[in-house]
Amino acid sequence: MKKQGYSRIANRLLIGTASLFPTLQMIAPAGAYAAETIVSDEIIVTATRRSETLQNVPMSIHVMTAETLQRQAATTFADYATSVPNLTFGTSGEGTTNSRTIAIRGIGDRNTTGFYIDETPVPESLDPRVVDVSRIEVLRGPQGTLYGGRSMGGTVRLVSAQPDTGEMSGRVHAGIADTHGADRPSYQFDAMINLPLVEDKVAVRMVGVHQYDAGFIKREFGPEGSTTTVDNVARTRTNGASIAMLFKPTEDLSLTPRVLYQETQMNGYPFTDLILPDSGPVVLEPTSLTQRRQFDVPEASRDKWLLATFDIKLQRDFGTFTSASSYFHRRSRDIDDQTDFIAAAFGIPPIPTSVEVRNKRNNFIQEIRFASSFGGPFEFVSGLYYAHNKGNFIYPPNYVPGLDAAFEAANGFPLGTELVYVTKTPVKQVEKAAYTEATYEITPQLSAIAGLRAFHVRTTSSKTSDGLANGGLSVVPEKSSSESGVTPKFSLQYKFADDNQVFATAAKGFRPGGVNALIPASFGCLDELAALGLSNESVQSFKSDSVWSYEAGIKSRAFDRKLTLNATAFRIDWSSIQQLVRLQCGFGFRGNAGKAKSEGVEIEATLRPAEGLSLDAAFGYTDAKFTETMLTTRRAKGDRVPEIAKYTASFAASYDFPLSGAIDGFIYGDYRYIGKSTSGNNANTDPVTGTLVPRIRPSYEIMNVRGGVRFGNYEIAAYVKNLTDERASLSDNVAAAVEAPGRARVYINTPRSIGIEARVTF
Repeated sequence: MKKQGYSRIANRLLIGTASLFPTLQMIAPAGAYAAETIVSDEIIVTATRRSETLQNVPMSIHVMTAETLQRQAATTFADYATSVPNLTFGTSGEGTTNSRTIAIRGIGDRNTTGFYIDETPVPESLDPRVVDVSRIEVLRGPQGTLYGGRSMGGTVRLVSAQPDTGEMSGRVHAGIADTHGADRPSYQFDAMINLPLVEDKVAVRMVGVHQYDAGFIKREFGPEGSTTTVDNVARTRTNGASIAMLFKPTEDLSLTPRVLYQETQMNGYPFTDLILPDSGPVVLEPTSLTQRRQFDVPEASRDKWLLATFDIKLQRDFGTFTSASSYFHRRSRDIDDQTDFIAAAFGIPPIPTSVEVRNKRNNFIQEIRFASSFGGPFEFVSGLYYAHNKGNFIYPPNYVPGLDAAFEAANGFPLGTELVYVTKTPVKQVEKAAYTEATYEITPQLSAIAGLRAFHVRTTSSKTSDGLANGGLSVVPEKSSSESGVTPKFSLQYKFADDNQVFATAAKGFRPGGVNALIPASFGCLDELAALGLSNESVQSFKSDSVWSYEAGIKSRAFDRKLTLNATAFRIDWSSIQQLVRLQCGFGFRGNAGKAKSEGVEIEATLRPAEGLSLDAAFGYTDAKFTETMLTTRRAKGDRVPEIAKYTASFAASYDFPLSGAIDGFIYGDYRYIGKSTSGNNANTDPVTGTLVPRIRPSYEIMNVRGGVRFGNYEIAAYVKNLTDERASLSDNVAAAVEAPGRARVYINTPRSIGIEARVTF
């Protein structure tokens, strides 16, 4: 296995295993979770919209409990995602705040994987660090019945810890770390408190976090022999809070309002530079932590979001009624250095300049459902879903002072303006759906499951653009597209003993379509469209794509439940694929073209051979390839689906042991392997074959260790993240302007981080 680097966001991890608060955790007392997940060895999940033990759900699910996340010192998405077999991730958007995409079982691109906080779907690019989470559930395979669109490959669910009306509890955590390449330490402080206000009736749970991740990138600028270096580039500050209340006016009725808020600011990007070869395949293998520039042009990003939810649950003897209402508000901005692009595009000497891109989003979602508990052979879950999502993708006016004069000096005539680009693209999407999933127990061992979801989606958009890069002013009036459809699911489950079963499932998943913005006439864009046999009129909209998935699995326990072994094999057929067609002029559009097939397996095993000792192993294999050659996307039959690693694997060992008196020790270590994959973000076209020249993301390996002591309500631990100081290639970046000629910018993980942390619970 070739060494390359390691998990991207392990970077924020430097936080010194920053409490499991950030991105998911804010864990309750470690001992409480240890008792739940190790002593009783039962993990309860709600993936099927009802509470069931993990081993009894006929589905391939990877679960990380709060206790597991604490052992991993997980603070961001990448900290836990690299341990999940057949889950990979990359970037496909401008900058950093909206760029991450998640792929499960070979189905990768924007909006192919559902990402949930409790009952609410949120953008998959979100990296919450303020969520008081009790567990994370990764559902593999299409979840089109219960979770709807954007869950074609699977769904990631962050399940929050709930307020407790029974007793007061709390936690305080602090950590500090040193990261290779940084000139100062990173640190984090977070706290949680749960307060019963009226015994057994009202409680409030509050969480807060402040996290500082020192930058490990340096920017070097100026002429050779007289350069200046800026340290602490890609420094990240995160502040967040959450507050939740639980009202129980009766034993059967609960009302839970919750507000989550997070703001993250970066003074640059964790990107390394690569000089591109003149021809042939491009290997995105990062090495240096220095960005070499002609001028000191600061880059930055800012991401603010708020999620307000209100859940109502009414329990009756025959079932549970649930109402889930949510409002999601997000504002983000990224600023890129575009000096080299402007010089190359207009044929002028370099002028220090930057470009900004902004994203706005406001989502309202309402879901009402009923989950039966008849106690007989027939049970079902039925619901109604409504989503009203509004977004606006904006390039504020991008003026380059001095451009007109420089162009006239170089070409003999002026441009007449220094406005390079400005655009606004408001989008509104309304989705309505009704669904049912029913289970019938044919015999005490054999059950049949069938589900159906009917949906209707309407998308409306317009666009106004201007500037030299747009070829002047253009206005696309508001236009709409709509479609309806049905996603079915069929499954059989056979339980041949307690905690032992085999299952088989056929299911369909889909991703909603949408509308495209107008392709400008500048830089030869319209000529490129014509060469593909297309025009602005023919690419005005794109439709939904879909998958049919077929899988069979086994879940088993043996040796007095000391060994758990689960395995699943699958095949997925993907058709009418939504693909982003990037033109060489720097613009692009989404279209439906071609088919792909993904086949593979995932195997997970847990062995507990002795008290306090746990060994975990996971393996994933995914072979995802296009099955048609497509001129418009320049994909050839047999090409691998971008972002998908063929092999993923992880191994972990943890040991808890008594030291003396009331002091206990613990040690944890893990190894993770992510196989090589490809990126199509900025891939060029082979002039001979007309197909994309692959950009290869090399395989990488990650090793982490953590150990410490517990005494009373206190815990002190030390850790090393990215022990071997790997440099993982997490994709080439999609620039807010256009990739600078001859240079790729590659998103990398955090280098080796060494830290200590302390935690007290009460």
